[in-house]
Amino acid sequence: MNKIVVLGTGLVGSAIAIDLAKQYDTTAIDINTDSFERLNKAGVSTRQADLSVPGEISDQVSEYDLVIGALPGFMGFNALRDVITAGKNMVDISFMPEDFLAHSDLALKHGVTVVVDCGVAPGMGNLILGNHTRQMKVESFRCYVGGLPLVREWPYEYRAVFSPIDVIEEYTRPARYMENGHLVTREALSDIELKNFPTVGTLEAWNSDGLRSLLTTMDIPNMIEKTMR
Repeated sequence: MNKIVVLGTGLVGSAIAIDLAKQYDTTAIDINTDSFERLNKAGVSTRQADLSVPGEISDQVSEYDLVIGALPGFMGFNALRDVITAGKNMVDISFMPEDFLAHSDLALKHGVTVVVDCGVAPGMGNLILGNHTRQMKVESFRCYVGGLPLVREWPYEYRAVFSPIDVIEEYTRPARYMENGHLVTREALSDIELKNFPTVGTLEAWNSDGLRSLLTTMDIPNMIEKTMR
């Protein structure tokens, strides 16, 4: 694997591209060029393109061995389809509202591997759970996650660390979880818990829709994910 392309140069996409450029020939593509100078200094090649145009993504990824999807959630589902159709393997972090498993047959048809929801949670949480299920029988899984600033500053005590539009999605998208083997859907921000951490203080944890594919791939009767702020 020699050439990697990152679709999207926002906060996370830029960080991914800079890390990959330390070992691989890496190109980053976005319609917004604000981060290009910083990326170029880090050894990342850049290209401006409107990835919302039909067919554009398929053309842009044709020369690469691996595609990293770091687009806003509302673009993620169609981008995933276009990359699969182009016959490229992909790792994606887009918090898309659609069911990405709907593209499973398409990926099988084109013989490609796609790792979706590959962020912190969903993403790292899935890998941790998967590792535990290989070692023991898991009957209950609770995931608490929060990307928070080191210093709590009023009035929000928060700073968006990924696509702001997808941060808002966390607060509005209905949250799904498993309770005694049954799928339950609740409003986001519901069932607030208070969690205390040394040096951090008290955080609120509430229902968010972060289980995603785990609801389908894991046979665990009780699973829930909550976001902390």
